[in-house]
Amino acid sequence: MNVEIVDDYQALSATVAQRIIKTVKEKPDALICIAGGDTPLGVFSALVDASRKGDVDLTQAAFVGLDEWLGLSKADKGSCREMVWGHFFDHLTLREEQICFFDGRTAAPAEECRRVDRFISDRGGISLVVLGIGMNGHIGFNEPGAATDTYCHIVDLDAVTQSVSAKYFDQPRQVKQGITLGMKTILEANSVILMASGEKKAAIVAQTVREPATPAIPATLLKSHPRLQVVVDKPAASRL
Repeated sequence: MNVEIVDDYQALSATVAQRIIKTVKEKPDALICIAGGDTPLGVFSALVDASRKGDVDLTQAAFVGLDEWLGLSKADKGSCREMVWGHFFDHLTLREEQICFFDGRTAAPAEECRRVDRFISDRGGISLVVLGIGMNGHIGFNEPGAATDTYCHIVDLDAVTQSVSAKYFDQPRQVKQGITLGMKTILEANSVILMASGEKKAAIVAQTVREPATPAIPATLLKSHPRLQVVVDKPAASRL
């Protein structure tokens, strides 16, 4: 595990975006997974800017979603799909077959999991996955108690995750389940970047870095990955 501390959110976003660009330049048909949520928004912006300037060619790359609130679709404000399209995919010229994202409104969640598993397998696995970290240490929707032997699966959301979810939505919603890439999927990726920003993440970042791997803090399970990069800004690193 390599821990890198940068000055601020802008530097964090630029650093992670450059790692993605490097991956795509080395492997033009790379399969990239970038988390939704607030933390990667600056990364999305930097990648869109780089694409428009011709600094990166994404025409052969593929993208897979990390997770989605079960029951929500792209039409729902605050869904992962709505956020990633609104800040990223809608600003790029990509073909439909380049993107695989969970349908939270699916009537067959188990088959939806298998569909995403197949997309990843057909492309030889994920080249790079970029993750945020939840206040409870969750990764995607792999909540405390997560197993390391799961591929895409349905999850009962932790109470902390349910509480935090309110900030994303424009109306009150009860979201009790999620659909997510599993820890096994993530750990099988060629490279993993865990990014965090802000003092509010300082405590969980310190726990992740200092404590032994435990399912109680899913982010610590990433320590077994041989190419894990933890990139945080100074506020998020303030308890290290």
